[in-house]
Amino acid sequence: MGAVAAPTGPQKTVWKDEAMTTGRSMRAGEAVLGGGLIALGGLIAVETMLTPSVGRAVVGPALFPYLISGGLVLVGLSLLREAFAGAIAHAEGLELDLWAVALVAAGLAVQFLLLDTLGWIPSTTILFAAVARAFGGRRLMVNLAIGLALAAFTFVAFNYGLGLNLPEGSIVERLTSPDAE
Repeated sequence: MGAVAAPTGPQKTVWKDEAMTTGRSMRAGEAVLGGGLIALGGLIAVETMLTPSVGRAVVGPALFPYLISGGLVLVGLSLLREAFAGAIAHAEGLELDLWAVALVAAGLAVQFLLLDTLGWIPSTTILFAAVARAFGGRRLMVNLAIGLALAAFTFVAFNYGLGLNLPEGSIVERLTSPDAE
């Protein structure tokens, strides 16, 4: 009987989806975005270094800006790597749901415009509902209830737990002020 030769070296199955690349050509949009994120991260780090601090504690007011700048630089480097490598996520190219992007942008604009008048809790509740809808949430009342609970929790945590004042809103201030008679 003849012996069957065992395969030599590691064998790899190549799937069709693994070979989806655009070659070695650079994608300009991702390169510009990656470079912009790196520049923004560097700017935040420099501004944080130049800002006078009260103390020299390890965990102080400069920790979070440094973490954010580091995260921005890492994401920017990742985008630059992808831009130069030419890898794509989908065979059809970029998938962008413009309706979802517009809904999130509208929610942010509404929150920005209503924050001083209505305050943190109602404006953030509206933002949460808009973002949930953009991500496919269809139950408006449930999304509003979850947004209200999260906004109220963050309001209480920041205002009473951390001593950082989120806006109550001019309507609420007028209703709760002692002069309102």
